[in-house]
Formats: sequence, C-alpha cells, structure tokens
Amino acid sequence: MLPRITIITPCLNGERYIAEMLESLQRQVYPNLEHLVLDGGSTDGTLELLADYSGITLTSEPDRGAHDAINKGLARASGEVIGFIAVDDLFPDGTLDTAGRLFAVRPNVDIVIGQSLVFEDDSTGHRHWLFARTHPKSEGLSLPELTFGVPGIFGCFFRRHVFECVGAFDNSYKYASDRHFLIRIALKKLTSARVDRPTIYYRMHSGSQTINREKTNLRAISTEYFRMSAALATTCDDRQARRILLAWHAFEGAKLILRAMMRWRTREAFRIFVRLCICNPMWPLRLMNGLMLRHAVHSLDRNEVLPTGAPT
Repeated sequence: MLPRITIITPCLNGERYIAEMLESLQRQVYPNLEHLVLDGGSTDGTLELLADYSGITLTSEPDRGAHDAINKGLARASGEVIGFIAVDDLFPDGTLDTAGRLFAVRPNVDIVIGQSLVFEDDSTGHRHWLFARTHPKSEGLSLPELTFGVPGIFGCFFRRHVFECVGAFDNSYKYASDRHFLIRIALKKLTSARVDRPTIYYRMHSGSQTINREKTNLRAISTEYFRMSAALATTCDDRQARRILLAWHAFEGAKLILRAMMRWRTREAFRIFVRLCICNPMWPLRLMNGLMLRHAVHSLDRNEVLPTGAPT
C-alpha cells in the first residue's frame, strides 16, 4: 500500500508562478496526497488564485519566513512521508508515485532523493534547461556534497520519523536552514536511496533568494555557512565529520575575507580573520583540505550532462 504523502509549500506573493506549480502537482495523480500551503500574508493575487484549486489546505497568517512556514506545515502534516515544493518550482510527472512506491517496498529507507534540473524562462517565454544535479556516485546526502556541493531539499522525500530524529528547521538561518537540516541528517547517518530520474525542476529567476543569475544574496549566504560550520563542528563527536566541517569553515571564512578585501573592507576582513583564528586555529591547513574536497565534489558536477531539451 502506498504511504500517505504530505507536500508542504511555503508561500508569499507567488502569483506569478504558483499556478504552474499547482498544475505540476495535480498531474501527479497520487492516490493518497495532502498538500499544505502556508501563506505568509500575500498581498498580490495569490490567495484568489489558490481558491480556484481543489485539494489544498491553505493557511494564511504572518510568519518569520519560508522555514518558519515549513515548520508550521510539519506540525500539521498527516502524511507518513513529507516533501516540499516552492511556489516557483515544479514536480516532474510521476515523481510522487516513484517516491511512494520506493518507500512502500523498502521500509528501511528514511529519505528518497532524485535528480534535480534547473531551468530558466527567457523574455519570450521559451524554457531553457540549464544544468542537472544527478548525484552519480553517492546517494546525494554525503557530508562533502552537503558542505562543498549544491544540495537542494526540494525533490527529497522524508519519512515522518526523520523530523522526530533530527528536529525541525532552524529559523536563525534565513537562507541556509535547509542545508543545515540536511547536514544534521548526514551526521545522524540516516538511510537514503537515490532514484535515477528528476524529482524536482528548480526555476532560476531574478526574484529567487538562492537561484538567480545576479547572486544577490551570495555574501549573506556565505556568512550563514561560516557561522553554521563552526556551530556544527563544535557539537560534532565524529572526528571525520568534524574535520570536514572545519575544512568547510576555513573555506567559507577565506571566501569572506577575500570578498571583503576586494571591496577594501579591511576592518571586516580582519574581524573574520580573528574569528577564524579563534574558532579554527589550524584553518590554513584545513583550507587546503577544503579546497581538495571542493575539487572532488565539483569534479562530479562537471561529469553531469547539461540538458539541451525537454527533460526525459
């Protein structure tokens, strides 16, 4: 019997893209589905548009951002399996059926992860498929990939007990709470399984906080990574994992120093340098380790095939 799946969508002023996302979800034809939309108080036409779709449980109330909305959805979800989708992304046809059937036949699996494709629509409405993340040599949830790669939580599906084991999303991270959550999963050594097909289509556009050509929040995201890596390393008991986390901390710190120096922000660069020396005294050596890890992870990325047409 296929498990009940809950899909959680955090939402705020998503009128431009949300209809296409909802249609991709309706095409799933999954027999036991719950869709929770957590709206943070949209002021465009989002709420009116949502009223035209059936099968949605809508809550509209103020929140502290997307991850706070997701946490509210987790508290209300009734599914044995839980997944997420943003208003601007899409589910490939058959995604939920693939995930549900894998969970049904493999009761020991905690997380299902698939490939992700990134696309962009040009000014004429033509869709361009930009690149893929296929996780060719791992299940996609290894600690080096989660620290030095480009992980995404959408397109992953989790048994409910994962959240009981790991906890909810940390709202102190505005941009990187999803990566923080996935790293905590890796540190718990939960069991994941990979499917060799896309399970999410990520949309690149200028309004995205994390996937945009302008890279508008790059410094803020790196600052969160710098803080996150130090905090996780402090509480990590696994020596190998701690070594990777400290290498990541050194790498993100060095990036922040370089960016500050390029903008002649010498005081900022010095403050970051001091924090590196206090939290990670061996950071120059660990930076070398981080560069090697980054090269190894990105070598996998270079081997991935760029989609040139419609997804298969």
